[in-house]
Amino acid sequence: MAVSSDIAATYSAYLEVAQATAEERIERVRRGLPPALVVQLAHDLRIPDHSVSHFLGLSRATLRRRMADDDRLTAQESEGPLAMALLAGRVVMAGQQASADRTIASDPLRWLGRWIRTPVAELDGQAPIEYMDVGEGRALVAKWLALALSAGDPP
Repeated sequence: MAVSSDIAATYSAYLEVAQATAEERIERVRRGLPPALVVQLAHDLRIPDHSVSHFLGLSRATLRRRMADDDRLTAQESEGPLAMALLAGRVVMAGQQASADRTIASDPLRWLGRWIRTPVAELDGQAPIEYMDVGEGRALVAKWLALALSAGDPP
């Protein structure tokens, strides 16, 4: 399947995060991520940016101020967006596998956007995105995503 250069560049950015070492990701968080990443994630996952920022524990006012001032997110503020970008990279990688579910392979970021907003019985009926504001929640979401990808289950 051919993808446009814009989509390929988007996928490449998320793949870079997924393929980075833990030490490289830690360094990115410590340096602070650009706030535009939150807006890009929202766009790519087809989730309103105010929802993404809320579920990542970021206030919209802080996000707007950092963007207007051309400031980076703090290390603490960067952890959620990096975790979300890592999930996106893992789904893009899964979509490139020959055995990938057709819905994942055709549009991995759209699939993730749907999956992350779909309530899961094992998460007390909440959507995975509702757990993305804290480290333990992000680890739990990563575990559930790995299970969903290994089963090839669409949301």
